[in-house]
Amino acid sequence: MGRDRADVVIVGAGPAGLALAHALRARNVDVLVVAPETRWRATYGAWRDDVNSCELGAPLDSLVRGAWPVVRVVGAQEHRLERPYVVFDNQRLNSSLSTGIATRDDTVLSADHDMRQTTLRLASGRTVVARLVVDATGAGTLLAHRATTASAGAQTAYGLVVHDTAQVQPGVFTLMDWRTPVVGAATFFYGARFSDGTALIEETSLYAQPPREVDELRQMLSVRVGSDLTSQALAVERVHIPMGNPLPARTTRVVGFGAAVGYIHPVTGYSVAGSLRAAPRVADVIASALRADRTGADLASVVWGSVWPTHLLQTRAWHDAGLHALRRLPGTSLGAFFDGFFSLPVELWSSYLRIDSEPAVVRRAMFELFRRSGWALRVRLAASPGALLRALAAR
Repeated sequence: MGRDRADVVIVGAGPAGLALAHALRARNVDVLVVAPETRWRATYGAWRDDVNSCELGAPLDSLVRGAWPVVRVVGAQEHRLERPYVVFDNQRLNSSLSTGIATRDDTVLSADHDMRQTTLRLASGRTVVARLVVDATGAGTLLAHRATTASAGAQTAYGLVVHDTAQVQPGVFTLMDWRTPVVGAATFFYGARFSDGTALIEETSLYAQPPREVDELRQMLSVRVGSDLTSQALAVERVHIPMGNPLPARTTRVVGFGAAVGYIHPVTGYSVAGSLRAAPRVADVIASALRADRTGADLASVVWGSVWPTHLLQTRAWHDAGLHALRRLPGTSLGAFFDGFFSLPVELWSSYLRIDSEPAVVRRAMFELFRRSGWALRVRLAASPGALLRALAAR
């Protein structure tokens, strides 16, 4: 059977894998992407300033299906956040990132390592030899991956793309609306109108353990909008994002990237912007290490250090503490929590929502939110001292 060779093989062709491949190609690295052909079905949204300077292969505005100058958040009160937001056009983003990238439509079955290189065995019977292998599958199938812990949960959502609906306000992106017709539901509405006359409507459970069933969210969305619009929908989105797990081992010969290695924000569930932002940083290190003729475990170790630099591990510890605190809140307090959060100075809450912010800024945002909260909310937020101590130790 056939045998391929490349300096870097990326397993996985989602936004994270293709963003890294695109950045490597721009640095003249010989890169091959191996993944079965699949469509990107999720909705990928981001704050414009988080992705405006990313290496996307084309101007940002040419790669989005919607852009809004104002974001709406509703807790006990309504907030109009003048921070622009975009939703990517998946087909355009995929096409832009994958232009000029060598790809193999196949599935990796195993990875065998020697001192200098890795041999991947594919479902087709072919093999691929690489100096470095990156797992960007989301599931982390080639990594010594984290085990699911008893405290782990997930964000789940049920969404529909429908013809324009009165439930979605024009001209703004509704990031969160915690008002709900289902008493005690602890879910929020997420939605926006697009310029083509369609609208996204979605019922989301931010985090739950055990995860809230998607079929239950479908019922809640039906109650919210007055009927079940699934049969009329142009597209259906079922979301399940694992959250709350520890990071995988960072000592393996296969290096992780993107959601596979914990780039999912522990509180929000967002990962695409974080991966797009990280791709140039990691690609720089890979290109430099290959030019220095690093190989084997030495090469993997250097790249792991760029995937999760020490200071970002500290940031992650603070985000994990935030998730532990959020989990302590009853559903009736979540609206008030986000009222307080989005009342912080924009430089604080925006930094908190990025996985690559400096740990000191994330810590300051958390303590400022605590300081501004009422005593009832403070008691809830302070009820997870173990997570706070781990974050302090990570300094």
